[in-house]
Amino acid sequence: MNLKFNKRESVLYVFLLLLGSSFASLAQNNTKILSNSSLKGIVVDNENHKTLEYATVSLYSLPDSSMLKGTLTNRKGEFTIDNLKASTYFYKVDFLGFNTHTSDYFILNEDENKILSNPIVLSVDSKEISQVEVIGNRDFAKLELDRTVYNVSKSPVSDGGTINDVLATIPKLNVNADGDIQFRGSSNVKVLIDGKMSGLLGMSPSDVLSNMPAAEVDRVELITSPSSKYDASGSAGIINIIMKKERAKGFNGNASATIGTINKHSGQTALNLRTGKLNFTGSYSYKDDWSGRDYSLSRSVEMDDYTQYLTTSADVDFGNRSHIGQFGMDYLINEQNTLSFSFTHRNIKQNSNGIYDYDYRYALEGISQEIPTDSESTRNSEVDIDMTSWNYNASYIRKFAKEGQELSFDAAYTNNDAINSGKYEQDGIESDDLYNSDRKEAFIQMDYTQPVGNASIETGYMFRSNKINYDEGIDLSTAFNYKENIQALYIQYRGSKGKLSYQLGLRSEYSDINTNQDFNEDYLDFFPSVHLSYNLSANNQVNLSYSKMIYRPDSRMLNPFQNLQDVENQRIGLQDLEAYYTHIPELTFVFKRDKITFTTNLYYLFTDNIISQYRSVTSEDETIVTYENLGGKHYTGIDFNIATKFNKWWSINSYVSGIYQKYTSSEDLDYSGNDDFGFFAKLISTMRIPKWFTFQSIFRYDTDMPVAQGEYDQSFQMDLAFGKRIMKGKASLSLWVFDALNTSKYNVNTSGDRFSQRTEFKFENQVANLTFRYYFGKKYNVLKNHKKDSESHHSEKDI
Repeated sequence: MNLKFNKRESVLYVFLLLLGSSFASLAQNNTKILSNSSLKGIVVDNENHKTLEYATVSLYSLPDSSMLKGTLTNRKGEFTIDNLKASTYFYKVDFLGFNTHTSDYFILNEDENKILSNPIVLSVDSKEISQVEVIGNRDFAKLELDRTVYNVSKSPVSDGGTINDVLATIPKLNVNADGDIQFRGSSNVKVLIDGKMSGLLGMSPSDVLSNMPAAEVDRVELITSPSSKYDASGSAGIINIIMKKERAKGFNGNASATIGTINKHSGQTALNLRTGKLNFTGSYSYKDDWSGRDYSLSRSVEMDDYTQYLTTSADVDFGNRSHIGQFGMDYLINEQNTLSFSFTHRNIKQNSNGIYDYDYRYALEGISQEIPTDSESTRNSEVDIDMTSWNYNASYIRKFAKEGQELSFDAAYTNNDAINSGKYEQDGIESDDLYNSDRKEAFIQMDYTQPVGNASIETGYMFRSNKINYDEGIDLSTAFNYKENIQALYIQYRGSKGKLSYQLGLRSEYSDINTNQDFNEDYLDFFPSVHLSYNLSANNQVNLSYSKMIYRPDSRMLNPFQNLQDVENQRIGLQDLEAYYTHIPELTFVFKRDKITFTTNLYYLFTDNIISQYRSVTSEDETIVTYENLGGKHYTGIDFNIATKFNKWWSINSYVSGIYQKYTSSEDLDYSGNDDFGFFAKLISTMRIPKWFTFQSIFRYDTDMPVAQGEYDQSFQMDLAFGKRIMKGKASLSLWVFDALNTSKYNVNTSGDRFSQRTEFKFENQVANLTFRYYFGKKYNVLKNHKKDSESHHSEKDI
């Protein structure tokens, strides 16, 4: 549903109704505790029965095995979990360097104070007895009700690569040489960090993630069909990056240095200090990276009486230098209240120096007047961008006596300034441009969860403001200002009954976008979401989901001013664009056997009035790329994911997706549409050879795939990664080789009214990086007193 909206009071009314009912329920539950039952115990080690301080105890309830509460043991190894209702439970106990202990099921009666008669004994994890950091072996991928969780913390790439490098190891994702993340044929993917947009405010995900170390990532959640809780912006789903959380008391951290081929080097350090109620974190990273980005282009353009043939070759060097510092503090007021603050400073400098050779040839199509003379031209371009960003975050979490009842508040603000300067010379004529860009973005999110029996109701409010100003400073006629405000309300109901789990939600968003170039649109939209999961057996599961998303015109699509770097490849924005909507139904089956997990997805993405890059020839015979609303896009696919463990040290994760894409016609543009079938395949092999190293190889293959006005060619790429712990586990070495066979390419063929074109891109992909990382602090010395003789037996692409 899409309505022009001018009755903001109705949104306010709905919000007050939801918020009022939530706080009324909150107030009622604050005065009543269902039960005063509790669980008490003590945790010791298995060698000398010494008590373990700061062990994590997590309590789970049946039948859905959802975690209700967690706590840490005190100095005496004791723990207490109280304010429990009568039910059936089990608990898990975790401590660094020890195997996880999982209890049997037990029944807790009304007003029962259960004290475990025997201590909980944790055994030393012999597999990692000399390692610095012990993380229990987890499946690489796990399907949950509304997402797939990928545990990437043990990937060899995670020690030496960036977050983008880790994302490239996930079967369903593609990360190109520019750092753009693509999923199911689209780069319009929403990226979150720890479930929040705040970590990426004011910056593009590729700029941020390509400069952040992967060592800080614990897992990645891929949400293909987002629930109503999440921002509806985007068209291809959500990637949620979960960072590691330090739980060990005391001081710990790590530092690393990376050197790479072709003048690449970087350094990073991360520190953590945890006391009783305060937790301080800080990090700093530096990166200096140069790469080549060359391409060649062949284009024919039909003029009135002749045809122009253009051949372009470009040799471009791209530099990226960044300094990123972060500081954060968590204050645990008590077991129910936590405050967190953080700020991040980024300084990123980029250079793009290119030489563009143009060769113009002309052919006569009939008897006519004189045609232009063949000619050649060379253009030198030097573009510098200096970006400075400050990002501030604050959050508050309030947990109530009733299990699962929680109120959270998040706020963020960022200010991102950039100075853009360019110097150009072509055939002896010099020119330049200089403009500043100022981006301010604010974000507020409030969420409240109210348990209702074995289910829960979640509701919340979001506000987001984004202002971008491009100002040349001399010629105000070229200024471009963009402003976007979005307000949202959501409510969803989540629960389970027997083998069925369900989540039903509805989100409403009001958005208002305007520019100083006569673009002014507002939208009131409703976004339903449905997620159902049914356990056919202990090893078989089926999921069904549906969600709706929106993609609104952004500043890049609306900016009408050209970039002068390459005069024969101009891309400009238009002011008559409309938002488009994507509907995403998906059906998933999971079958597990002893050493094999088989997952298949059948999905369909339908988009009407899609915004796409569109190349055309103007009335002045110039070829440009604009953003246009085309017809619809139908994207149908079936994929198969097979995860196999051959033995305890070798596993393979294979993924194949068959895809049919269809772009329907648009009469306004004289566009006839396009359709084709293709497939994408990825194979990830991981070998963890005891006492030696971990080796990972990634193979990726794309067949020819359609774009709106043509297709891009098939491509193949192989990446390799090696990792090894050294210095008795206090340090690690990792080697990462990207595009080992130098086969990666990106060739695209497009055609339209009066033109045809082929472009061959060759990025400097064949790169090797070597990283040394050193770990220090209490966390990494937790095993030092244990014996060591125990051994284990076992994107939309440019056109």
